Amino acid sequence: MANKVMTERPAARSRKTSLQPAPAAGRTILFQNENSLIEFIRGDMPSNRLAVTFAPPALCDVNGFGYYEDRLRTEGFDVLAIKQASDMGYADLTAETIATVCDQIPQYQSVTVLGTEAGATAALRLFSAFSNVTILAVSPDMTVDCALAKPVQAQITMIYDPCVPAQVENFQQASSLFSRATVFKTPHTGSPARYSLEESGTLVALVIAMGEGTILDVNRHFRANRHLSATALYVLGNDALTKRQLPAARRLLKRSYEVENRPEIGIAYCHTLRESGAPLDAVAFMKTIVDRYHHNAHLWAALSYFQEMADEREEALMSIRHAIELQPQVEPFLVAERRLLNDLFDDLRMKQMMTEAALNKSRAEFALAQGHGGTEFSWERATMLAVGSLLILVTLAAVAISFRLV
Repeated sequence: MANKVMTERPAARSRKTSLQPAPAAGRTILFQNENSLIEFIRGDMPSNRLAVTFAPPALCDVNGFGYYEDRLRTEGFDVLAIKQASDMGYADLTAETIATVCDQIPQYQSVTVLGTEAGATAALRLFSAFSNVTILAVSPDMTVDCALAKPVQAQITMIYDPCVPAQVENFQQASSLFSRATVFKTPHTGSPARYSLEESGTLVALVIAMGEGTILDVNRHFRANRHLSATALYVLGNDALTKRQLPAARRLLKRSYEVENRPEIGIAYCHTLRESGAPLDAVAFMKTIVDRYHHNAHLWAALSYFQEMADEREEALMSIRHAIELQPQVEPFLVAERRLLNDLFDDLRMKQMMTEAALNKSRAEFALAQGHGGTEFSWERATMLAVGSLLILVTLAAVAISFRLV
């Protein structure tokens, strides 16, 4: 006989809402307040498995699809999607609210609750007192209140990246509340770990395994599929760059950018090129990123940085001024522009000083030749030097006027 969705519920819940149970198919809103919405969605086929998903902070949108909804439905789950309009850590929801909502849906043989970051903390807070429930908490954010009203009865699995200090600290706090939890340490998945786990297919594979009551070797699955995850490769590449393992960093970051053309990955790859002694290659690659996202002021500023590192200061000035045109109120852009202007001014002044020094040397040679009857001095050479000095002064004045230095 099929088990009930929850064989024991938290005590003292509020009265049921006037909303009716979900129909046999489609979508039904079971709860809504000013910030949160809970929606029940039938899967693509009749199911005895329910997935409860908490949208992570980066996906605050009550009008959009539930977190991982489409993928889980195609895998044979019905979905109870819990969403919020703005990131409040689901503080407006209580265990009593959840119990009322669950009274309106069918009974299931298995219930898997998925949450990441603040959503993971909400999953632990709201569902840990229920039996016959499995909770998957990815990178729980324990800065969010996780006070528990009743003893823990749910089966809990937690995942975190031990290479990220903030995640380690959060896990230590969580483990003190959920000492019986199954723990998977997934090194180099990043913060939060969900991106690498999603992109590699590990997250959905784990939810499916939990729904079927089987065990998945999380790290083995992740390592076998890490090449599919731009985030995982990016994390590894950045780690290699930090350790000055430049060949490995270049290979990993290039592969990451090939998997997904994300600007932050491309910028990191440009850093590896510059650090490897190829600043002009870094500039060339950064230009391809800017061409793709030419309305992004911060990418123009990044191009300016790499041009400056390649001693292309005039080009760097043009790029930072384009960034300012796109976003004129960003103070670091203005600071960068002023620094480049000052550097250009200093360079021109240095060239003027070198020209004057060369001219003075020529005059001394001429005087020496005249005084000792030596080789006849070339007036043509002295004239050319003087004209060159004059041209430098004219250029300096033009640049100063153009760049508002005078």
